[in-house]
Amino acid sequence: MFITFVGENITKIGAKPLKSHSEFGAKLLKSHSEFGANCIYCSSFKYYTIFEETAFMDTIYFRRKIDKRLSEWFESKDHSPALVYGIRQCGKSKSIEQFAKSHFKNVNSIDFWKTPNAKIAFEESLEVDAITKSLTGLFPSFKFVPHETVLILDEIQDCPKARLALKSFKKDGRYEIIASGSYIGLNIDSSSVPKPNGSEDFLEMKTMDFEEFLWAMGYDDAFINDLLKHFKNKTEVPKAIHLKMKQLFNEYVCVGGYPEALMKFINSNSYSEAFKKVKSLIIDIKGDPAKRKNEKEEFEYTATEIARIQKAFDLIAAFVVKDNQRFITSKISGNSYQRSDAVNYLLNSSVAYKAFNVEVPSLPLAVRKIDAEFKLFYADIGIMINELGFDVIKGILQNGLSLGMNKGYLYEAVVADSLYKANVPLFYFGKESGLEVDLVISYNGDATLIEAKSTTGNTKSSKQIMKNPDHYGKTKLIKIGDYNISETGDITTIPHYLTFVLGKEL
Repeated sequence: MFITFVGENITKIGAKPLKSHSEFGAKLLKSHSEFGANCIYCSSFKYYTIFEETAFMDTIYFRRKIDKRLSEWFESKDHSPALVYGIRQCGKSKSIEQFAKSHFKNVNSIDFWKTPNAKIAFEESLEVDAITKSLTGLFPSFKFVPHETVLILDEIQDCPKARLALKSFKKDGRYEIIASGSYIGLNIDSSSVPKPNGSEDFLEMKTMDFEEFLWAMGYDDAFINDLLKHFKNKTEVPKAIHLKMKQLFNEYVCVGGYPEALMKFINSNSYSEAFKKVKSLIIDIKGDPAKRKNEKEEFEYTATEIARIQKAFDLIAAFVVKDNQRFITSKISGNSYQRSDAVNYLLNSSVAYKAFNVEVPSLPLAVRKIDAEFKLFYADIGIMINELGFDVIKGILQNGLSLGMNKGYLYEAVVADSLYKANVPLFYFGKESGLEVDLVISYNGDATLIEAKSTTGNTKSSKQIMKNPDHYGKTKLIKIGDYNISETGDITTIPHYLTFVLGKEL
């Protein structure tokens, strides 16, 4: 395996086999401040393995978009405690830790899931001095020095009073607080403890998108900005780069956006190892409802409710592969409220997201949505690929996203994943008459139809809609598939790997 750390100065490790893990570690940790800005790259070709999975792997940090948002939060005047939320294992804890170590002399960290005894520090009083005194009693290594200290509160939904204490810390102002949680919308909603309204700055984090994957592969901002220029000017990406980006995007789809899965892939150069890691994460996700407890330490969900949640999770893949991809909640047992609760669990824990059908594909889309008609997608494409099976990975590597056949569902899932991670609200348009458009978004002030197709994909519905603006409203079309960049009138074509651009202001 060939490893490169990329920063202002490029250091290559692997030009020749390293003698030992200690030699690797010495080179890796030569400059901690320089290392913090770096990322790791594994080439597509396996030369040789230079290390096994060791403690050194834990020190490797992938650059993430949350890094910039945390910096902006910290630099903003009169900011509140930060609350970073998102699907579990998306990298929240590592990103917060990386940011904290580079900005504060004293970093005090609590994970309420791993150390539930820490909750007692917030039980008697919500005054800052009382809390810090209790915490230093529980954790002797903690230091609280005004304006030099950050307190990290991980999985804060498991300690509602700690979340309520954020209001006290904001008013006090001596210490920074960065909280995080994977289930912010769950236990807190049913808790009798009030929320600290107005005392939190919410920062959402998702699994890695393709741009972050490119950073991890060693591509810098200059390279990506050049891709953005091609998109902005509607000029083709040079063939060599275009083919390489298609290859890397296929690799990204196969591995998914979980940092741990990418690390497995980098360390082993094996899609199978990455697949196993995602599988283990899925098992954890499906098993989590059975572990959730309320403020009274009672289990939050019954066995029947857990079964419904797990059924809803499994049905996502089952409906995505159907011609009519609309999610049918009646396939879940129970009454309508119980089925809705199962789906809402997946949404509130950031495991899945919705794309609503709209009455007509015109702006504003949000007020035209049909609440009872929606598609449901997994929050990471790696989950979808894993649910479909390892043979799909083999097909992608051999034949690209077409899998050697017409697999429209995979195109749509991949495009939806990229748009979701780009924070683009998703809708779709479908009628019983057969008129249907994969996805509909608002882009640059226009209702924009998204067709996720191969180069031979049918766009008949979109063209019919565009020809009848009096009935459907004025729309534009973006075709995303096995294309290069082009534009003809109100129709733009882009390759899959540039879908993330649609969430950027250019």
